[in-house]
Amino acid sequence: MNIENKEDRLTDLPDSILHHILSLLDTKEAFQTCILSKRWKNLPNHIPTLRLSSTGFNSFDCFIKLLTQILSLRDDSTALHSLDFYRPQDFVDPEILESMVNYAISHNVQLLRISVSCDIQQLQSSLFSSQTLTSLDLSIHYYIHHWKILFPSSLNLPALTTLTLTGFYFRSDNNGCAEPFSSLNKLNTLIIRNLRFLKGQSLCISSTTLVNLTIYGYYLYNKYKSKIMLSAPYLSTFAFTGTPNQTLCVSHPCSITHLYIDVEDISWVEEDSATLLSWLLELANIKSLTVSSNTLQVLSFVPKVKLTSLCNLELLQVEMKPLTTGLDLKLHMFNKEGSGIHLKKTKFIPAGVVEFLLQNSPLAKINIKNNDD
Repeated sequence: MNIENKEDRLTDLPDSILHHILSLLDTKEAFQTCILSKRWKNLPNHIPTLRLSSTGFNSFDCFIKLLTQILSLRDDSTALHSLDFYRPQDFVDPEILESMVNYAISHNVQLLRISVSCDIQQLQSSLFSSQTLTSLDLSIHYYIHHWKILFPSSLNLPALTTLTLTGFYFRSDNNGCAEPFSSLNKLNTLIIRNLRFLKGQSLCISSTTLVNLTIYGYYLYNKYKSKIMLSAPYLSTFAFTGTPNQTLCVSHPCSITHLYIDVEDISWVEEDSATLLSWLLELANIKSLTVSSNTLQVLSFVPKVKLTSLCNLELLQVEMKPLTTGLDLKLHMFNKEGSGIHLKKTKFIPAGVVEFLLQNSPLAKINIKNNDD
């Protein structure tokens, strides 16, 4: 085939389609791609999505130089649909982070994801006063100072439907309880990673619209017995991964029907197994329960009492996983039989624990999922 006579369909595509294609690329790659054609040279200035990653640069100064160029050349009349600022490994100056946030908010961003390492104690208020933001994903890691990054106590984000937070402490009121989400009138999905509490304080998740809640909590030694209080009448799905040492209080009647628990570590076997049991008693109306085999290991130390919950259970699903190192050691230290056999590479379901969970729903379906190591 004669290449010279081959029709160039890509160059003749409408700008709207080319903008969409370029939005799927890292912004650096989008700029490099547009060098290939004179007609494309101004296309990057109108891309509605910015994906700013520091990977692929010889130095951070090179990244900042390109970042400055991108923002200075970008057409201010073009709406910014989404901004993804990803630099978790290396330090980001607080002023750079602030300028990125201000740029995004001032250009009516809708989807914003920030994952950076930055020595900052709190983010500027403009981030939490956007009228256009529908999805916000914040992951801030400290770099040198072990500062507690405080999440604001009140938010003005009327369009927000999805919120993901990593590494924040929540600011409480005079009653020792933080309640930061109650003003989010469209919030549908909330994900909290590395849930952290100040001494003796608790978190109240209050929302009239929340449907899906996911919490990753690895606070090993919660000696102050912090609480998670749920007041969300439409909350349907609750997923927890980590260390179950927080007291769970749910406003009744409880609307949660789907529960997922994956215990990856524990503080104390007796206390955390009792906490797990209290969760199952609190979430009385669930229809679907998914647990890891590690979770069943911890529940196996619960006294086999008569349950007053799990009467409506229709499905029990067990995800088979090898024991984590910390969980393996603590369970065997507590094991009264003193076998000394470590089961880190073994996946198994302790005898009697499934029957214990199904005592009030003997007809529930059981599904065992064997995931690869």
